[in-house]
Amino acid sequence: MKKTLFFFILASICQITFSQNNTNSKIAEQTIFVYGGNKNLKFTQYIADLTQKSNPKICFLPTASADNESNIKSWNHYCKKLGLKSYVLRVWVASNKDNKSFEDILLNMDAIVVGGGNTLNMLGIWRAQGIDTLLQKALNKGIILSGGSAGSLCWFDSGISDSRPVNLSVINGMSFLPFSHCPHYSDKRKKEIYNEQIKNKTIGAGYACDDKSGILFRNGKYIETVSLNDINHSYYVSLNKNIVQSSKLPSRILVNKDALSVKDYQTIDINKKVKEYAEINNQDSPLNAFISFRYIKANGQQSKYKALTCSFLQKSSKDAIPDIEVDVKTRDKEMNTIVNKVFIYNDLIAGVVSQMSDRDYYLWFFYKEDGKWLNAGEYLGGATKLESEITFREEVKMHLKRIKKTTPNR
Repeated sequence: MKKTLFFFILASICQITFSQNNTNSKIAEQTIFVYGGNKNLKFTQYIADLTQKSNPKICFLPTASADNESNIKSWNHYCKKLGLKSYVLRVWVASNKDNKSFEDILLNMDAIVVGGGNTLNMLGIWRAQGIDTLLQKALNKGIILSGGSAGSLCWFDSGISDSRPVNLSVINGMSFLPFSHCPHYSDKRKKEIYNEQIKNKTIGAGYACDDKSGILFRNGKYIETVSLNDINHSYYVSLNKNIVQSSKLPSRILVNKDALSVKDYQTIDINKKVKEYAEINNQDSPLNAFISFRYIKANGQQSKYKALTCSFLQKSSKDAIPDIEVDVKTRDKEMNTIVNKVFIYNDLIAGVVSQMSDRDYYLWFFYKEDGKWLNAGEYLGGATKLESEITFREEVKMHLKRIKKTTPNR
């Protein structure tokens, strides 16, 4: 009986020890998210969501831009907008007993975001400071690594960079991802050089990202592509029978979680130029209000702007706006402005998407006040009509709240 009990206890101890060892030996999931251009609010939100934490610690590394204060300021702005505490690792520092070590900072983060700039200089500093080794430890620990431009190229075997004088050239990265890479693939010259280097077999097959597109990798494998609009994509670029093949990857367009559903508002397709409408002074619809507004601008009657603006803008504008003379070229631009779409939410606030020449799309808000649709401000909608619609969906509630705040009787 005693012998049986002894073997039972021994077996239990062995089982517990094996279970603990098995748990301890489990390798953390390695996650890397790269994107073609510089950092932006939506990709920062995407990275925060990847951590699956309500208040993640995300550290920004502006090494490639020499710890540029403007880049740090924009990072602080994104963190404030997302309700996150801002962490920044600067490398231009002097020894101080009150400083935390690079290891203490990086290995206690949930995610690390690397900014753009000179990739070669950044990698040189990292190696000198041992930061490259710490980033490998962070990846192995399960800390998410991310970045755009120089901040994406650094994770790959090799890729195309403008880090050297005169010409674009191939540089070697840290090989956390076993592929080549080209950020800014929407740049024609970078695309040509990258494809050419793959064709010459100077570098192997890899992934390329347009400025507003990014790729998620887990454990060295492609997971998904996300983009900010419908014209920026990511690609797998390879050589097949001496022909470079650039395969566009399916992309999910990012939309903020609190944005309107497409079912929440009315959409009216227009696609006409302002000059196709007669000159009017009518605000009984968002479209008429927009046409009236453009004609006043084209005719130089700026003093009439105030009559067409909501109380929110009236309070922030000067009492009198003088008339100005408009030259023929400016008038032609106004008259050739294309009105693309009109969005109406709750019969109270509307967005008008327009495009002047070959520029980006603009989103004009109009607010219904005393039965009239009045100008409530202009936004840069985006590079496409779809991106402009997403901007409307994401901004309309905030815009409406701000207008109502200054109009108590609403």
